[in-house]
Amino acid sequence: MNSGKTIKAEVFRGPFDPGGQPEMSRGQPLELSLFAWNVRSGLSATKAVMSDEDRYANYWHWPSAEKLLRRADELGFDNQVQYGMWGGYGGPSRWNDDGLDFATAASASAVVTKNLNLFSTVHVGYKFHPMHIAKIGACIDFVSGGRWGLNVVSGANPEDFRKFGITERPAGPERYAMADEFVTLMKYLWTSDAPVDFEGKYYQCYGGYVGPRPARNPRPILMNAGQSDAGFDFACRQADWVFVVPPKGFLEDYVAMVNKAHTYAAKYERKVHVGAMCYSIIEETDARAEETQAWLEQEADYEAILNYSRAMMGTNSAMDMGEPDQWAGLGEDQYKKVALGMTGFQLFGSPETVAEKLRVLHETGIDNAVVGFFDPHKAVPMMGEKVMPILKKMGLRN
Repeated sequence: MNSGKTIKAEVFRGPFDPGGQPEMSRGQPLELSLFAWNVRSGLSATKAVMSDEDRYANYWHWPSAEKLLRRADELGFDNQVQYGMWGGYGGPSRWNDDGLDFATAASASAVVTKNLNLFSTVHVGYKFHPMHIAKIGACIDFVSGGRWGLNVVSGANPEDFRKFGITERPAGPERYAMADEFVTLMKYLWTSDAPVDFEGKYYQCYGGYVGPRPARNPRPILMNAGQSDAGFDFACRQADWVFVVPPKGFLEDYVAMVNKAHTYAAKYERKVHVGAMCYSIIEETDARAEETQAWLEQEADYEAILNYSRAMMGTNSAMDMGEPDQWAGLGEDQYKKVALGMTGFQLFGSPETVAEKLRVLHETGIDNAVVGFFDPHKAVPMMGEKVMPILKKMGLRN
């Protein structure tokens, strides 16, 4: 309740957890999340999606997405995590060129599901204000009964910055300094009983107050996927989930990043939940999954992958990268991993094989598999009806 008397913020960067951190676990040894359902073709950078666009590319359309979310909710998925996009990567497949925004997608999800946690993605560097996001998020959390959370992204793609009128992208450390202030002010707004005056370097707010307060106590769960040193440090100081994507995807890399996350968090007397981005092709047999994989790789969208590579490297011309080769300058293995899952951990095979791969991933210390699917209307039911029972026998699901 607004007490009327304004308080002056004295903290401008993390660690900052007024009231403590929210409960991060759903009680499952390994949580399963539906990822990237809200953008065209999700994590699939392949022209194969053009063979049946309604099925493979446009499942983000409503009511297709509504059906998918309801099914994931019924089957026991723990979370849905939206992929935040302000522009796609083009190519013949128009990879990620269309999609639902962070607020619309979460609001719509809230009213068609009962149990799924609902995670939005916001790029704080694109001239959003913490007051804006704190109010939107609190309302979605209030309406959903405490199920909303936020993936905080500092922003990296120069072309996306330009869309918001920012012609010079801030350097990485400055982007995370901005994110630090952004999150600190949001935490004040979500937890303070009094209006807040906040005078930071990047953000100011006078008499800021958010009502209704979020339903989750003391605030919504925050996620971050910063992979640089500055990003990783920010994630462990301010977020509750740390989202890891080792570039090469070796198991030892996951172990190292999980250990690093817990070490960093402990330094700040905090705890973090570690999630991994995954990409799944589930078929009845391993042989059939291999056929699907080969088809997707054969149809990989070179133009879209090249655009993605330039965006991730912070470049916007071929000259910046040198003359690209047939693998878009990534090498064959990495090129195929980008095409099938944006380098996420690959869960390809029969239900038994996928379950075993999830077990191996969990053994590295991963708490949450955040999964994008090539054919989600087929694969989500298979995950729920065939993979989850195996995981339960393994002791990874209750």
